[in-house]
Amino acid sequence: MTDDEKRALRDAFGQFATGVTVVTTCEADGTPRGFTANSFTSVSLEPPLLLICIAKSAHSYAVFCESKFFGVNVLCEDQKDVSGLFASRATDKFQQADWSEGAQGVPLLPASLATFVCAQHQKVDAGDHVVLIGQVIDFAVNPSPPLGYHRGTYFSIGLEDKLVSAAARAGDVSIGAIMECDGALLLACDADGAVSVPDAPKNAVSLPGLMARMTQKGLSPKLDHLYAVYDDAVRARHAIIYHGTVSGAAPQGMFYCPLEDIPLDRVVSPAERSMLARYAQEYRHGQFGIYQGDAQRGIVHKVSGRETSDL
Repeated sequence: MTDDEKRALRDAFGQFATGVTVVTTCEADGTPRGFTANSFTSVSLEPPLLLICIAKSAHSYAVFCESKFFGVNVLCEDQKDVSGLFASRATDKFQQADWSEGAQGVPLLPASLATFVCAQHQKVDAGDHVVLIGQVIDFAVNPSPPLGYHRGTYFSIGLEDKLVSAAARAGDVSIGAIMECDGALLLACDADGAVSVPDAPKNAVSLPGLMARMTQKGLSPKLDHLYAVYDDAVRARHAIIYHGTVSGAAPQGMFYCPLEDIPLDRVVSPAERSMLARYAQEYRHGQFGIYQGDAQRGIVHKVSGRETSDL
């Protein structure tokens, strides 16, 4: 390939959005080594395997190939500086980073989204890189928004949440969620029998407010993506609706309803009624989208199908 073709191929590879990791190990004398990588993949659960790729031109190439153990640190959105540090050729990376020893003495970055300690399982020669397959012997998780990487730049998954919360502070906004549990939806019902999706309390119109309301009622909610943004003419406000799952007994004022039996005639808002009908149809086909519009017209941006992987 020509240099221009290689550059074009690199750009094409960069279209795939990934997370960011720092891969770590120790030299024979115990000196910690590490580099930033987005070429990380889970491989297997039985046995528990993952892989990373390291360039043969990397300064730490020989160290990683010879090491019996290595670590993978999945970075959160607050660790852009850590990513930049370990992508550099600085000789004092570990003097500038907060780290501790994990299993087998592998250096780990404790503030990371997840950490894995691996025993080297297999090395696979792959052109100008080597694929290191590791068997996971220890791991830990620290829930936090992840750091993303796309087309040579970072992006934040948590940015959407911040924008939604900012919109809520502007007023005349409601934040709710379509939450599914084993083929049924969790719906709210007022004293007059009117049905709606659960939403955040008026004194805390935000994503944390919505989650707090659910947990205070003994539910375990999990939101995964934005589902609809629309004008609710009946309530004279904008509605921001998330999609997610929930578990736990339905509290007073809420009930679980099978998707095929949603009481659409009791949903006061035409826009919300249309959204719930669309959700039932999308669920059957396993393909969801993000709706933007109002009760009469709008656009559906397709996003993804239901998760089918066992990893």
